[in-house]
Order: sequence, then C-alpha cells, then structure tokens
Amino acid sequence: MSIHEGTKKIFGQIAEKYNLPNLAEIIKLEDHILWKKDIAICVTNILKAVEGEGSTKELLKEAKNMYNGPIFAVNAQAGKFLIEAEPNPSKAVEDLAKFDFCFKLSPYHVINTYLAILVAQVTAQDPNVLLKKGEEHMEAFIAAALKDNPNWNKATLTSAKPLLIIPVGAAGCGKSTFYQELGNVVNASCDNIRYMLFKDFGPCFAPWESTLAWFVVNRLTDIYIGRGYNVFYNGVNTDLEYRSPITMENPNALYAGIPYNMKLVYFEPTVNLTNAEVEQLKGINLWATPLEKVARDGLSGNVCKILDLIKRNTERTMERTSEIREGKAEQDPFDILYPVPPAIVKMFMEQSFSRPEGPKVVVVPRKEIADASARAAFYREYAEKVVKS
Repeated sequence: MSIHEGTKKIFGQIAEKYNLPNLAEIIKLEDHILWKKDIAICVTNILKAVEGEGSTKELLKEAKNMYNGPIFAVNAQAGKFLIEAEPNPSKAVEDLAKFDFCFKLSPYHVINTYLAILVAQVTAQDPNVLLKKGEEHMEAFIAAALKDNPNWNKATLTSAKPLLIIPVGAAGCGKSTFYQELGNVVNASCDNIRYMLFKDFGPCFAPWESTLAWFVVNRLTDIYIGRGYNVFYNGVNTDLEYRSPITMENPNALYAGIPYNMKLVYFEPTVNLTNAEVEQLKGINLWATPLEKVARDGLSGNVCKILDLIKRNTERTMERTSEIREGKAEQDPFDILYPVPPAIVKMFMEQSFSRPEGPKVVVVPRKEIADASARAAFYREYAEKVVKS
C-alpha cells in the first residue's frame, strides 16, 4: 500500500514540532497499521483535495473515508455538503498546540485531533465553541444526576484515582440500565454530545460530524478525569480494533500511552455465535437488502435469531422515538434517542462477539429479567464490582 507523501510529511512535521518520538517511528514503517486506519485515510483524502487541480471545495466533495462515505456530506444523495472553507494543513499543525491533551494519550489521538482540526476548518466549526457547549452539557448532567439519581452523592463525587469505565456491547445489551446503577460516574455519551451539537443537521452521522463529536467526547473525558470524576466512556466500543485507540488492547505503539485507570465492562450477547456464524452474519448486507427481504435459506438458526433481534431493536427504537419525531415530546438531553439504521445495529452486533480479556474486565452475563426492580438489582451488583474492584 503506497503512502501519500503529503500525509507522511505532515505527520512528520507534527512529530518533530511536538517532540513525539513514537509517532516519528511509526510513520517510517510502510506497512504500519496506521496507513490502514480511517483517520489516516481521511487526512490523506482531504490533503489530496488541497493538492488537486481545480476548485478545492469541489474536490472536497469527493473526499471519502475508508467506508467510502463522503467526509463532508450532510446528504450526499441530495448533493448537500458542509464545505464552508478550504482547509489549511499548516495552520492545523500549529493549532494542535491548543489541544495538547492529545500528546499524553497516544499517536492515534494526536492524528485524530489533527483530523478534527482540519474538519473544523472546512465546516467552519470552532472546536473551542464545541468544547464549551460540551462542558456546559456535562455540568448540567452532573447537577441533574445529583438532584434526581439516589446513587449519586455530592460528598464523594470525585476521587484521587478516578476510573474510566468502558462498556463493550451492542445496542440493547443492557448498558443504559447498568449505567443507571453506577453512582457518581459522569456519562461521556457520544449520542448525547452528537445530538446536542449537531441536531440541526439531523444528526446526519456523516464522517465530519462523527469526527467532531468524538473529538469533544475525548476532550471531555480527559477534562473530567483530570478533575477526579469517574467517567463512563459511552460509545458502542465493540470489536478490538474499534476500541483499541482507547483501551490499548492491541499492543501496537499507535495506541500506547494512555494514562487512565480503566475498567472494561463486557456485556454478553443474547445469542452465542461460532466464528463461522459470525462470518455468515457479516456476509449479509443490510445497506443493499432491506432486513425483511433477507433470504434466510442457508442461514444458521442462531444467525436468524440475531436478525430477529435487529428487527425488534429497530422496531422498539422507532416506537420509543415516534412522539419525538412527531413533535409531541422533547428529547431528554441526557438520554438521547434516535433511530439507528438496521445495518449499523447489525455491524455492532457482529462486532460484539469480540470479548476483552484480562484483570481489568468485568463480564456481565446476559439475562432477561422482566421485573424492573429485580433487573436494577442485578445490574447494581455488577456496577459495584466495577467501582470497588
């Protein structure tokens, strides 16, 4: 795989300017995992638009991420993009100094932050304004939790050794119920942050939007851990490569160096699949074929059960959000609900079979508990294991 020289040069400038030897070593390796990661591919395609002949703004419409999604789309099929200005790669290198929290995390976070600055330039978003809104959201959340959640206690709100709690599991696995039983743990939720910042765009779930939303989540995580708060890093965090930038389960130097005290909470999936069945599930393309039209001949019974789970999850989410979509109810700002396409639900379900291992992992077994108080007690038991062990 050939490396774009412009990208390599920029990363080299970052490594030299900010004295980042790990990054400097990584970019020397032609076959390093970095060059296959979405962050590097996005930076490359933005830089190619800058270098190309013709209108940079027009070329940016063709800049795509590794999943072939237009980076700056709002609605690509309708020809809607958020491209307000041309990027300035050299200024973005200088502006990294304003977000130096990334330097203590990992080379991955350095590049991810650089990408966020480029994206902010193009979309005319001010990262500091986004961060300010994010911090106001978190402070409002803390105030509401202290007022309404009996598991919270102001006297023990912070500690000298705060914990970063990372849930691992697909939609519907019990993360939300589990979180409610955690006391004094702030919710760094990408869903909440994305909606709060970008609801005027849908949200649209485009790469530019995800880049900026996760940039804010990562910075808020660092801020609140720095203040002594336990933090719930609330994304799906499913397969190993998807979550390794924060968990460092992959020992590659790209991910190394994060100084947080972590616990991973793995929620067992409802149905156990063999490796062959996982591959069978991955072979179903719900972007191309509607869920109800998937031919089930030849699929294992367990894979069919997963498809039924996806269907129930989609229907339940549509029911829960119907009044919000119809304007009859408002979003709870601290528990955002919006429909997720079945293809995305399936992707996270198929990835959720990647189980973390080690002493920092707490496994929550899958149980269907109809009674609400019994269900809360079950999750409270595991919440206590996480914060006390």
